[in-house]
Amino acid sequence: MAARRPQAPSPQERRSTGYVYARLRAMVLGGELPAGSALSQASLAGELGVSRTPLREAARLLQNEGLLVGEPNQRLRVADVSLEDLDQLYAIRVATEAMALRVAVPRMDAGHVTALGEALSQIEERAVDGGDFDEAHRRFHRLLVEPAGERFASLAETSWDHTSRYRVAYLTAVPDVSGALLDAQSDHRRILGAIRAGDGPQAALALTEHYGRTARAVFAGADGDFVPVALDEAIASVRVACGT
Repeated sequence: MAARRPQAPSPQERRSTGYVYARLRAMVLGGELPAGSALSQASLAGELGVSRTPLREAARLLQNEGLLVGEPNQRLRVADVSLEDLDQLYAIRVATEAMALRVAVPRMDAGHVTALGEALSQIEERAVDGGDFDEAHRRFHRLLVEPAGERFASLAETSWDHTSRYRVAYLTAVPDVSGALLDAQSDHRRILGAIRAGDGPQAALALTEHYGRTARAVFAGADGDFVPVALDEAIASVRVACGT
């Protein structure tokens, strides 16, 4: 039986703040609206086929999220990307997701661990055949923290989304993308191995090292002199919490 295509939004749905927010957010995170670019509310409303009211509300939500910046004359600007901001993002991910994973591991049943293994296999398959493995990659990381609770899962999702802007902006800064993918898969296997052993602290350490390695590859490629102070502090805190 063929999969059903998702229905296009109705004209009423397209006029809603929720639709405009989701559409604009996807445009920012995906790089369709590049970092630092100036935006005209009138032009955006015309492009999206919506009135100014839901656009203003959506823009306000995105400003609260730190993705848009308000400027004089009702203009908007896509928030810039910077290594300092990326340092903070990875520090937040390390601190919150390592804690979440320590909480989550004792709560994982056999079915959940199996789902993690399946997500990891999908990442490997799609990396080999050149497919888009981002969905499986995201699913793997989401499954790591879900058992810790909705608040942790929501924080992880938001951090993932914000980090995705940097994958678009700084992908060329990583000199060996293929090597980075191999390292990431090795990290994923170590995380899953610790989970299968029921060792939450070791899983958290493996996740921390994974994020540290990923972030430092970007920092080194973009600016070899950059020192990720926040990330280093977060990693040190996790090591203390995990008894190393």
